Amino acid sequence: GKLSFANGFVLEGTFTNKSGQGLQTHGVLNTSSEQLDERITKTQLGLREFPVEKRWKGIYDQFLEFLQSGCKEEMEESFTGFHIQTSKELRKSQEYLFCQRGTEDVSWKIEDILEELVQHQELESIQSYLEKALKSSLHPLGKLLKALTVAFQATYSGIGANRHLLTMAQEEVKYYAKKIWEFYRGLLHLALEQKGQLSPRAVDGDMSDQKASSVVLPLILPCFYPELFMLYMLYHEREDDLYCQGIVDLSLFPDIKLLEFLDVQKHLWPLKDLTLTTNQRRSLIKDKCFLSATECLQKLITTVDPREKLLILQKTYEELEGTVGRVLGKDYKLPMDDLLPLLMYVVSRAKIQHLGAEIHLIRDLMDPTNQGGMFDFLLTALESCYEHIQRMRLHPRENCPLPPSS
Repeated sequence: GKLSFANGFVLEGTFTNKSGQGLQTHGVLNTSSEQLDERITKTQLGLREFPVEKRWKGIYDQFLEFLQSGCKEEMEESFTGFHIQTSKELRKSQEYLFCQRGTEDVSWKIEDILEELVQHQELESIQSYLEKALKSSLHPLGKLLKALTVAFQATYSGIGANRHLLTMAQEEVKYYAKKIWEFYRGLLHLALEQKGQLSPRAVDGDMSDQKASSVVLPLILPCFYPELFMLYMLYHEREDDLYCQGIVDLSLFPDIKLLEFLDVQKHLWPLKDLTLTTNQRRSLIKDKCFLSATECLQKLITTVDPREKLLILQKTYEELEGTVGRVLGKDYKLPMDDLLPLLMYVVSRAKIQHLGAEIHLIRDLMDPTNQGGMFDFLLTALESCYEHIQRMRLHPRENCPLPPSS
């Protein structure tokens, strides 16, 4: 086989692994600095051999069997994994073991669950109910999410943290959301059927994928985010490295020099924000222009929800427009020719680590209804800035920890 190292070295030969002796090899180590073919570094494994629909069937089948039984009480114990007639104290200890407190208002009895489901059929109410249900290890949907979380962590953490598995992991998380939505609809169908209230609207499943993406995915993503984002970081490591080098170079410029270097129109420069103190020169001041937009963009890493990340990006755009409007003394809609240089400035000052991983995660997991709209436009603009910064070279550099943002 072939073993590729992060520094570009490639070891080709035979490999053996004997107990207690580590990895042994006999072959040729290529230490040339030739760039590895992207078809090798970006190859995604397992997609044909393990289609997402065939993964973790044992987990889904268990829930499906429970659902098809009519959620009978005698099936509940085998599905939930503990005795259903336990005392209140033991039920609380189960919640403690799963570190899920504050969900006592979600009933643990299946008949109460079905009764409550009928009361939540408006979108906002459904979201609120699912959020509580998925946090409870005593609720069937919470139990399902817990099992999927354990399976995902066992697969994609540790030795499974491999950039060649990114697509597998990403499509798996989307599929989890779809299946959880389907099972929620199954529970609702059963509840309505038992009450004789079935309606075409209640069983309509045409929008299943869209609902799963907009309703369920934001609720379950925090459970899988650490492992998933690590895979994005590994996959985009080289691009983020080049971006990092560009950011280090751009951080050397004072504000005015950077605005000039990025071809920001001079009449848009917020020079009044450059407050001078004794012995200071305006040309040497750093990190003062477009500060509100910069601080806004830095919040991108504070949330895992793709929609919230897009809202932060939109707020950054609004802060940019607001600052320019203040400079010009009038409302001003930024055309693309003005927006990109200004956004480049903000990105270079925000110094967000792993920005490529962030952009691609948002792109892959954003609500499909946002494609082609304002969010999509702003994300494309951010991606253009990211790619342009990668190509900037003022000084040759190797390793480049990002300078701290002020």
